[in-house]
Amino acid sequence: MKYILILFLSSFSFFGFSQDIKLKKGEVLVDEKAWLNYDGCGGFSQNCSLMLASNKEEVIYMNLVIVPGVEPITNYNKNGELKYIEVKFLGLNRTIELDMTFKKAIGILYNSKCINEDGTFDEDKVQRLIEKYGTPYSDRLHKTTTNNNTNTVIIKEEPRRSGVNINIGR
Repeated sequence: MKYILILFLSSFSFFGFSQDIKLKKGEVLVDEKAWLNYDGCGGFSQNCSLMLASNKEEVIYMNLVIVPGVEPITNYNKNGELKYIEVKFLGLNRTIELDMTFKKAIGILYNSKCINEDGTFDEDKVQRLIEKYGTPYSDRLHKTTTNNNTNTVIIKEEPRRSGVNINIGR
């Protein structure tokens, strides 16, 4: 009985503190309060722009990057595609890469508080995001493309022996 009560209380606290993020009619709503405007960000969209509500200035641009043939082929990934979202902080010339949906990426940006009330970036918090997430996918892809050109294969050819070679036993 104790375990059920503990499980119930922990799930209640978990659900009680999470933000409800919705994309509705061009606005990003966090707990039914408008935070930013958006363009794109739909189910089949390849890009997403987050804009300030006051002057419609674009501050964050997200792009879905698909690289075929990089990942192992599985039942769920038949083409071996690597998919990630590249998030660009416009005006700061900084980028992070996330392996999630646009909506979850917007949630991370909101929770990090990297955009101030006046629409400017808090550069310390943006730097923390960069330290936390970084650009692991493009770094890995860049590393593999540069290493592929430096591989060397050495084939050692044994001299041919004439006659018949018979080995019995060991």
